[in-house]
Amino acid sequence: MDGMDRKIIAVCTSWEDEENLNLMMLELIGATEGTPYLPMCVTFDRSSVEARGEESLNEFMQAFEVPNLAGFLLLGEMIRSDAINQRLIDLAARKKLPVFMLERQYDGCINLMFTYLQGFESVARHMVQDHGCRDVVVVAGIRGNPFSEDRITLCREILRESGAELPPERIIYGDFWDEPTFRALDSYFEGGGKMPKAFFCINDAMAIAVCIYLTRLGIQVPEDVMVSGFDGILPGEEHEPSITTARPDFPGMFGTMLARMDRWRPEEAGVTERIPVPFRFFARQSCGCEASGRISATLKISDQKITNLDFTRHIRAMGLFIRKTQNMDSLEEFIPCLSPLFSAWPNPYYFAAVLGEDRNQARPLLYGSGRKFGDAPVLRWRESPVPDVHEILSNPEIRILMVQLLQTRAETIGYMVSGIRHWSLREQERFEEEVLFLCSALNTVIRNRRLEEANREILRMAEHDYMTGLYNRRGFLRELERLLALPESQNQTLTLFAMDMDRLKGINDRYGHHEGDAAIRCLAEGIRQAVEGRGICARYGGDEFAFAILAGDEKPDPEKIRTRIETTARAVSGQKAYLISASLGSCACQVRNHPPLDQLLAESDRTLYADKTARR
Repeated sequence: MDGMDRKIIAVCTSWEDEENLNLMMLELIGATEGTPYLPMCVTFDRSSVEARGEESLNEFMQAFEVPNLAGFLLLGEMIRSDAINQRLIDLAARKKLPVFMLERQYDGCINLMFTYLQGFESVARHMVQDHGCRDVVVVAGIRGNPFSEDRITLCREILRESGAELPPERIIYGDFWDEPTFRALDSYFEGGGKMPKAFFCINDAMAIAVCIYLTRLGIQVPEDVMVSGFDGILPGEEHEPSITTARPDFPGMFGTMLARMDRWRPEEAGVTERIPVPFRFFARQSCGCEASGRISATLKISDQKITNLDFTRHIRAMGLFIRKTQNMDSLEEFIPCLSPLFSAWPNPYYFAAVLGEDRNQARPLLYGSGRKFGDAPVLRWRESPVPDVHEILSNPEIRILMVQLLQTRAETIGYMVSGIRHWSLREQERFEEEVLFLCSALNTVIRNRRLEEANREILRMAEHDYMTGLYNRRGFLRELERLLALPESQNQTLTLFAMDMDRLKGINDRYGHHEGDAAIRCLAEGIRQAVEGRGICARYGGDEFAFAILAGDEKPDPEKIRTRIETTARAVSGQKAYLISASLGSCACQVRNHPPLDQLLAESDRTLYADKTARR
């Protein structure tokens, strides 16, 4: 489809069943190869949705506002959220697009329903009828779970047809994954359980765990005991021995889905259909139907070593990246660290952005392909979430787009898009790792920046007067010392002023303290404007002020300074029944030979009180 803008199939899911997700995406990529469709897999962070509710849900929905959207595929059992499923169904209806729901049933969808019992029955009957397995242990999932209990019942019925029974002690529960399976096997054998002829596992993950456990005991599969699984994940196919299993007919399912999309009409939006998806049976090494080959086993081990090396290298690189960026507090410093990291694992397309304060502005962090990265303009992510959409849709090197928001439980920080050519479980895992590490590092930078801003604000509050915004005594002295130490200040003259408002008590007594406070703020504004660009000013407390002016050889005229301050203060105060006036004292010296500040402050105070006495 080179040069042609493909249509996007938006796939919504979570990471909680990554092996089945990987298998489905691999099959979907194969089904869309050479067609006018491009899969876009959008995953979400369940903890963020649960913590922030509607806000997080709205942000997640934004990921599906993309051009050339042809339809939706919702992996309902992985999503496990009626709120998310229903919102996406409603979105598809508004856009007049088809929505395919996998494993759960909703109105307004084309529901794709796996025929689980049919698939599991094909495996169990093969083990019982073709291999004569009547002495079995069933490794079920979660106790009481319908997927577990229905398959246990089916096993019992098939065994009874052959004259065998399935006593309760021959049923163990592995909760669908490896560690609980190991514990269940320990309990079984420690309780006196005998080695059966076969273990019937109701998914491949537990079948792999059983094979590993038996190998540790020195038991050979399938020579000493047979093992079967179910669901057909790729690790089961790549395991040594490979697992006898059944897998959904993904090629048939996706073929039906694409054909349905090809002939879709907008007036069909909101249609409810149900399409059964059968399973395909695969007899493999774990039951002895497929011979184990040394070359095959060697290749699997080699592939596993390569995968483990890549995993180790990637985690190490990400760890070094986190260590390098953990003390950063600016995006300008952070952004250059990204391209060297991501260029080590080149893909046809990378894009990551951080959201601005208005939650619509997206500032690019990473943009490019392979090992070539460049700059991108700031985007409006609700209008154009990625640059060069046409190039993405027409680039045959991109076989799937992976999209995820960069989220914490508190907020959505940004988002990441990766265009991938060679799909594998490791590629999927790497994308998830990149999202997690990038989100963590970016969150650290943002928190560091906010902490720095908070510290600056705390320092500002500690050194500024809350009423006027001028420095307080502490801040004034610290800033004045800094100014006097500058090389460019050494040839200047410092004039230090002390000012005291006249008749503040009278204003307070006659018009109220709120008017007295207003008069203080007006006088402060007069001082600020008089000093602006030439020095600094402070309110020491009450009606007392201090300010400093740095100038050339000429000392500023105190009377002109006082007149300017009073004029500005009266103008700011407006028509009042009182006039704002102030007493003023000052002293001056050369900066390079200035006496201690305490001495200068004392001198300016002395002249202030002399002026105040004279004005009375």
